[in-house]
Amino acid sequence: MKRLAFLLLLATLLTPAGNARADIGRGIDLFERGRYDEAAVELLALAEVGVPEAQYLLGVMYLNLMVEPPEASAALSMIEAAAQSGHLPAQAELARMYRAGDGVEQDFTRMMAWYERAAEQGDVGAQLFVADGYGYGYGVEPDLVEAYKWYEIAIRYWGSLAVRARDVLAEKMTDEEIAEAVRRTGDWLASRPRN
Repeated sequence: MKRLAFLLLLATLLTPAGNARADIGRGIDLFERGRYDEAAVELLALAEVGVPEAQYLLGVMYLNLMVEPPEASAALSMIEAAAQSGHLPAQAELARMYRAGDGVEQDFTRMMAWYERAAEQGDVGAQLFVADGYGYGYGVEPDLVEAYKWYEIAIRYWGSLAVRARDVLAEKMTDEEIAEAVRRTGDWLASRPRN
């Protein structure tokens, strides 16, 4: 339930302005009052017209069986539609689903594709998963330079956890590979807007 509350908070924070925000607000309000079927009706109307936040939240409700999904693949369909539109929490959730085999067949290649999209948008959890994926070959060919880059990026949030992982990886790398990874990290960081 804590995971779901966190996902709901993310959906709320990333909701667009205007009518969709009010409608999603109504859907969330109904959800929080335990009126799941009514919340699903409110969100479904928005999901059907392509509002990613509604698609994501409804997909999470289906995935957690808070309401009866219309078909077995409904959770995946909703979350994937939101992820395809660039909705960051949906991308990270879809990657998690593929990693765990939750509502889908476990697929590390798809997991990495979605984690990479989320990592590129700044999702700190996804950044660590991408580093691990490249470091150990989960769903992609192992690439120590790319793994090192993502551990370097992940250090800004994960601190010593990412430092230790990066340092273990560095023991298998040449000085040239490390220099290339550091260059890639700098390029990636330089391409990000400054807050």
